[in-house]
Amino acid sequence: MTKETQTNPEESQLLEQEPTLEVQTEGANEVEENVSTNATDLVNDGPLVEDSGNVVDDSFDSAKEETDYEDDYYAVKAQDHQRIESLIEQAENELADLKLRKSIMEADFSGLLAHYRQLILTDQDISVIAKKTLLEYYAYEFLKPLKTIHLTATDNYDTWKTKHFNVRFRLTETKELEFSFKLNPVNSTYQSNYLPLLTINSNSQSVVVNDEQILHLISQWHAENIFSVNQLSLFNYDVNLVLAHLKELGFTVSPSLIDNTQTLAVDMETDFAVAAEVLDQIFIITMENQQYDFITENKGEILVLLDKNQRLTIHLYTESTLLTIDSDQWKRSLLDFFTSYPFLVPLVVEGEE
Repeated sequence: MTKETQTNPEESQLLEQEPTLEVQTEGANEVEENVSTNATDLVNDGPLVEDSGNVVDDSFDSAKEETDYEDDYYAVKAQDHQRIESLIEQAENELADLKLRKSIMEADFSGLLAHYRQLILTDQDISVIAKKTLLEYYAYEFLKPLKTIHLTATDNYDTWKTKHFNVRFRLTETKELEFSFKLNPVNSTYQSNYLPLLTINSNSQSVVVNDEQILHLISQWHAENIFSVNQLSLFNYDVNLVLAHLKELGFTVSPSLIDNTQTLAVDMETDFAVAAEVLDQIFIITMENQQYDFITENKGEILVLLDKNQRLTIHLYTESTLLTIDSDQWKRSLLDFFTSYPFLVPLVVEGEE
């Protein structure tokens, strides 16, 4: 063995270790490359994004979108809840209205009067249908006696018709019921109007008769020949049936020209002076009838004697006239009185002779 070929045992050992070190170096490089790659992936996939030197967390945007979604959801939920509450309230109001209308339909007169005082007089907020129903049923109770002359409803809830006339009602501003009557003219070429005749106060349970309308009716009969005496007699009788019924219901009826339940002992004053021609005509008629008489007792005072011990005293003034009517023991209305003695009508209707 030569010197060159001899190998030192330590060198031999070093030579054997070199490949191992080289391999370890290459493995380390691979580890570094893997770490670098993983780091890059973490940067790309992670929440941190480099933008112009600033780092933005996009998880905040996701949370905000989720919150906005929840806010919209609860807003819609709140709207649905409010709508349901509104529907419930509407249904409850409709149910209450139906119960009220049922109560009105089942009520007798006392119940209707109580409903009228509670709802109409105090101006309670009720449905239009309930109010119309109450007024119609309540008003009908006053007109019940007219069933004998075929009281019939019309297409209008506030109007009825009979064989002799039509009648309708309205609620006044003071919460009273006003009844108006319309007679059918004997001549179809004439047009008659509704006459507001009765006013019913449900609070005081009193009835007032509009006497001016009675005088107007007398004028239309006597001057314009729109109605016949028979019509007025029937009308007088029918209205008195209603007035008697009102008294039975507990209402107080004021004295009137149409009331035929009392003897006449009444003073009537007109706002015009009686013309001489009218007095002359009355004088002529009374002289032609043996049951009548015309007596001038005092200056400005004339006594007209009629049949059945009835009398009329005429007090003459410059711009007015006072009439004192006495029917003795005969119960009759002033409407009946003047239709029985048409020659006396010019005393209460101006301009007639």
